[in-house]
Amino acid sequence: MVFSIVQSSWTWFSNISSSVKNIIQCTKFANGFAIGSLCIPLCSTQDIQTITCHSFQSTKEAVFSAEWHDTKLVFKSATSYVNVLHWYDNGELKYPSERDFLYTVKAIVKNKINMNISHDTAQKLARLKPSYQEINLSKRHREMDNLWVLLQDNEYLLSALYAERDIFPQLLGTCGTYFAVEFVEPIESSPTTFLSISDNRKEWGRRLKIALLILELLDELETGFHEPYHLCDIKLEHFGLTKSGNKVKFLDLVSVYSKSIVGAIIRQIGACQKDEDCEYLDCRGKCEKKTRQCSTIVNNNNFQIVCEKIFLGWRMSNTILIPGLLMSQHTPSDLAALLRQCANPDMETGKPRMTPSEDLRKRLYNILIEMEQSVNEDIFLK
Repeated sequence: MVFSIVQSSWTWFSNISSSVKNIIQCTKFANGFAIGSLCIPLCSTQDIQTITCHSFQSTKEAVFSAEWHDTKLVFKSATSYVNVLHWYDNGELKYPSERDFLYTVKAIVKNKINMNISHDTAQKLARLKPSYQEINLSKRHREMDNLWVLLQDNEYLLSALYAERDIFPQLLGTCGTYFAVEFVEPIESSPTTFLSISDNRKEWGRRLKIALLILELLDELETGFHEPYHLCDIKLEHFGLTKSGNKVKFLDLVSVYSKSIVGAIIRQIGACQKDEDCEYLDCRGKCEKKTRQCSTIVNNNNFQIVCEKIFLGWRMSNTILIPGLLMSQHTPSDLAALLRQCANPDMETGKPRMTPSEDLRKRLYNILIEMEQSVNEDIFLK
């Protein structure tokens, strides 16, 4: 019997055995259908142990962490609802040639993020181990089958494609259609997080530093790629602070898309009556008055959403009900004014849809740097 990890209820996870064999599809590995660098430590030697389910990422069918010696991993299931790669011709099993498979990889990247990749990049993505070429034809076909599913998963694709950029959790390995990335501690964000902690100068300095690290990540996503990347599902817990405390990574890549792809998603909504009809999570478009169709443009950006949802806090009818990362008794009035302008540059009555100016971004970044340095220097001198 093949053990299936894809379950609709989290209750199932609470009753699982401590054995990894009951979680990953090890029967598929035993039968040669699942391959990958993590299959042996998962299914044979069972060096990967201590399974913990995650609640911070409910958009995935299965997300759990495990420990491998001194390394903590987060396992994720790739999208499984795709047509198979192979086919049959008069009863004979067929696979695409290496050349055709490379073209397929390039097409997936083009369709998913609207980017043309080089031949060398396609070759790296077309292998589970970029530096190793499988010469056993049967194993290579299994590798193609696994990669066919993995590459069509947005999280795996971005993790593999930008492994050297260090802005998303590092891809550590795969087993079948499951992949593991490094564990990065999510930034706390329960409704009482910022209300229950002591609002002292030290804590205020920590918040300022996290805010600066988030802005640095947003700047890289805006300017460091072939086109800006939009984080369409922004929550504080989707940002993670590395062990060094000097870098923030974005953890949930399910709804991370290049700007043109988000525009296409919004356009596909089609008919609309109001602007609110033209939204993909936090990414907001507009309803064209003449055609009553959603526009092809994403009107807001990551900076606006972070100011609105993360820095200011949760609001209702323009009233802040739960203070955000930068709302405190230590928040000066000029910073509060900048945050409000960033969150709603055009002072719209509904959901803001205007992108903040580059000048505003620079002003906010500079004031946060000055405040963070001042606060932390005071703490150090004391």
